[in-house]
Amino acid sequence: MSAIDVRVGTRDAAFVMDMKRRLVQMRRELANESVSEARELATPATERGEDTTPSQHPADVASDLEAREFVLTRRLIDARELQDVDEALARIDAGTYGVCIDCGRPVPAERLEVRPQAARDVECLRRARSGQRGR
Repeated sequence: MSAIDVRVGTRDAAFVMDMKRRLVQMRRELANESVSEARELATPATERGEDTTPSQHPADVASDLEAREFVLTRRLIDARELQDVDEALARIDAGTYGVCIDCGRPVPAERLEVRPQAARDVECLRRARSGQRGR
């Protein structure tokens, strides 16, 4: 019997299956965005119709650089989100979905509905974030 066939953490199977469906959809969307962003970054400036001559105005160069930085930043954020989604799916398979990875208390269903990939309850998330800032 899989972890989803029985109660997972303190969650019933229907709730967990709904979250799994949402996580799989999120994973698909993030993967599609990642492919699109990779293509955009791999396309040479000349093929995107950008002026690459030395006479190009500095403001245009800055604008182009800002656009590329935005895409790179978006890729980093998407990669982290994808990792979070994969970890949540692994917790479902392990039967620990909905249980805070730090304290072991249930993560409120309301939090999981807003952020299905949440690994921590809000209190532990705050502690984890404040610890990161202190480094």
